[in-house]
Amino acid sequence: STSTHYTSDLVLFFSFASKPSAEITAKEVDDYIAHCQAKGHAETTINRRLTAINTFYYFLDMTEDYPLVCPVHKRHFLPKVRPLPRDARNDELGCLFSGLHKLRDRAMVLLMLECGLRVGEVHNLSLENISMENPPRLTARGKGDKLRKVPLSPLAQNALQGWLSHRPITTDRAVFISHRKKRLSVSGIQSILREMCRKTGVDITCHQFRHTFGRRMAEAGMSVTTLQALLGHENLRTTQVYVHLSDPYLQAEYDCAIEKVLELLA
Repeated sequence: STSTHYTSDLVLFFSFASKPSAEITAKEVDDYIAHCQAKGHAETTINRRLTAINTFYYFLDMTEDYPLVCPVHKRHFLPKVRPLPRDARNDELGCLFSGLHKLRDRAMVLLMLECGLRVGEVHNLSLENISMENPPRLTARGKGDKLRKVPLSPLAQNALQGWLSHRPITTDRAVFISHRKKRLSVSGIQSILREMCRKTGVDITCHQFRHTFGRRMAEAGMSVTTLQALLGHENLRTTQVYVHLSDPYLQAEYDCAIEKVLELLA
């Protein structure tokens, strides 16, 4: 499949350029990229074609007796467009919670939905990571084993207390345990959610709960830097995607900015 696509990519490029390989410069590559974009080709498709050209020139350089400069430069490759994360709709959440009867499962879902925890952070939770003192909070172990304090919402706190009061006694310190009284694995949590979705007729992933939390906090006017700390993002740009999900937040920011602009023009 790769050789077929790369061969096709090279045929298309050299047909467009209409020049021998030794005469092609970065200008022809620029024109070809513009041609592909005008035809509506995706960034991934264009980058694959550039990779085919780049690899072909590397092959020529290794096999021909004369040096050949590759016309494809690093600047030619297009940045990948990250799609906005899909959060869970309110009607989907309503259907899911209508069939969410087990205390353990309800607590796990609410920690992701109300506190923004990753599924791996739910898996990592141990009893000593939870504090019900005022204010109630937990310590999440995120990516890179980094720890952060996360406030517990009233719903999440009640659900967690309900589960802990009925949690079977075991030597395992995990908050969420399986029927074998061992720490639930990440795949085990995901499997439980898939089964809940099957029974209630919805399609939601664990990470969508986290996206929904981020979107709701942005809509409520939480600053991006505070949301970054709550979600445990190292890069602020990762958090800013939730602002794009929040139309009311964008509108409020726009209204505030345009009002200041109009004052300056008055």
